Amino acid sequence: MVQALRYSISGIRSEVRYLLESDKLHRGQPVKALSHFFPVCDWQGICEELELCDIQPQDPLTDLLGPEEWPND
Repeated sequence: MVQALRYSISGIRSEVRYLLESDKLHRGQPVKALSHFFPVCDWQGICEELELCDIQPQDPLTDLLGPEEWPND
């Protein structure tokens, strides 16, 4: 039996940052666009974690990342 991994919100955010930096995703895309980068068995757990943080599948990825700091500001 294959067990789904448990993702933390910080782990999800790290993965999103990586995908954005790799130009595989764009900031304006909905959170549900992440589903293409995770196995189906893991996606449900990711959705549950996002729901706990009040992040919906239709929200833009920028809502998931929260405020960002820029070193040159």
